[in-house]
Amino acid sequence: MSSRFRCRDCGAEVPGLEIVVGDYRSEVASAAYCDGCQERRRREEAAARERRRQEQRRRWQEEIEALLQRAGVPRRYLRCSLENFRGPVPRPRPAYLTGPPGVGKTHLAVGYLREELLAGGPGAGRFVRAVDLLAEIRETYGEKAVASEREVERRYLTEAPFLVLDDLGTEKLSDWVQEKLYALLDGRYVAELPTLITSNLTLDELAVHYRTHGDRLASRIAGMGQEVELRGRDRRRGGER
Repeated sequence: MSSRFRCRDCGAEVPGLEIVVGDYRSEVASAAYCDGCQERRRREEAAARERRRQEQRRRWQEEIEALLQRAGVPRRYLRCSLENFRGPVPRPRPAYLTGPPGVGKTHLAVGYLREELLAGGPGAGRFVRAVDLLAEIRETYGEKAVASEREVERRYLTEAPFLVLDDLGTEKLSDWVQEKLYALLDGRYVAELPTLITSNLTLDELAVHYRTHGDRLASRIAGMGQEVELRGRDRRRGGER
């Protein structure tokens, strides 16, 4: 005769499970709770997780500008969000934002970064202008360097789950610049790390601009996601950010 097991919550009978090891036989409960109580517990746990997530998001919302600043966002863009972007917000998030100066590329990129920080908290993303990234790497070559080249590259590769690389194409071009940019973007592409790049150049123009590395750079970026072109007048001339 089978043993009788009871749900720990409601006391309903739950089926037994026979365990056989050699000549030893035993029967244990197949579950601590009946199907109904298990489903109720799953719903309650999911609701509790969602409450914790919302509470954490609320706390991060209160300090979001500090989080953005720590992520590298310049002061001018700390209040940028998807909600206050003037225009349609691309969904899903693109990998490459292109368009003439002043149409809101950086604003939109920071808006996406804000969402990552609200969801993941400190360390969920970083922002860096292409010229500043290259300057950081160059500084590692001096006698007074405070970080190694590998440490700087790791900061923007493996340690940045989401990266905004702003204003690609404005840096002074050289073989060294092409090699460093390709190494970074190829590394993020291979690791499948989400990256959002802004540039005044389209991908076709970028392929020409970067000469020996151009086609490979454009190919890697295209493989990361969608290219979106923003159009319109220069908002800075109208007094906007």
